[in-house]
Amino acid sequence: MNFKGKVVLISGATGGMGKEIALNLSKKGCKLALFARRVEQLKEIDKQIKNTESESIYNPCNVKNIEDIKKAVELTKKTYERIDVAILTAGVLVPNPIQTFDGDIIKNSMDINFIGNVYFIQYLLPIMKAQKSGIIAITATLPDRRGVPGWGAYGASKAAVSWLMESLRAEGKKRYNIDFITIKPGSVLTPMIEGYHRHGAVTAKKAAEYIVNGIEKGKKIIQFPIGQVVMIRTMDKFPVRVYDSIDVESQKGDGYPQVDEE
Repeated sequence: MNFKGKVVLISGATGGMGKEIALNLSKKGCKLALFARRVEQLKEIDKQIKNTESESIYNPCNVKNIEDIKKAVELTKKTYERIDVAILTAGVLVPNPIQTFDGDIIKNSMDINFIGNVYFIQYLLPIMKAQKSGIIAITATLPDRRGVPGWGAYGASKAAVSWLMESLRAEGKKRYNIDFITIKPGSVLTPMIEGYHRHGAVTAKKAAEYIVNGIEKGKKIIQFPIGQVVMIRTMDKFPVRVYDSIDVESQKGDGYPQVDEE
C-alpha cells in the first residue's frame, strides 16, 4: 500500500502518536484530515504540513460527541471526495484504583476509547463500501487479553476495540475490500503516560513509524515494541494462579497514585 495521494483521516491528531503519524505522512504526499479537541495545536500541525508535499484540513472534534464525529467524516469526504485510510488514535488513560472504584471513570474511558471509534466506523463504512476499498486502523493496546491491576477502565475499553476489530476484519475484507487493522502499542512516551515510568517505552515518533510501516505492509495487527510483545504474550499464557501471583504494585507501574480507602 502506497500512501502517496491517499486521503487519510486522523483522530487524536494533536496527541503524541496522532501528531507524529500526521507528520510522518506529511512526507508521503498525502491529503490529511486532522481532528482533535485542541484547536490551537491543530493549527500548528496544519502549518507544519503546509510546508511539505502534503496538504491538510482540520477541525475540532470531541470523540464523545457523535455529531462531531459525523461532521469530521463528512468534512473529509466533502473536501477530498473519498476517504482511503482512517487512523483513529484518540484516547485517555485514567487509573481506577480498587480502593475508590468509580464506575464513571470506566464509562468515560469506554465513551472515548471505544464508543467514539464505533461511531467513526459507522460513518466511515458507507463511504468505503461505495468505494469498494478502504483501511480503518484503530488503537487498542498490547495487553488486551489479561487484566492489569489498577488499569481496568483503560484495559477494558481497549480490549473492546480488539474484539470489535476481530469481529469485523475477515467479513469487511471479503464483502467490501475494507481492511480493519488493530494497532496494539506497548508503552509509548506520550503526554498520556506523563508521570508514569514505563520500562522499555518507545518515543511517539518511533511508534508512528511502526504504525505507518505496518499499514504500508498490509499487516492486520500492528504490535510493538518487540521486547514488550514477547513479555506480554508470554504472560498471556500463564495459568490464572501464576498470573495472579505477580506483584500487583509492579504491574501498576511507577507513578501510580497512592490512594486511601474512602
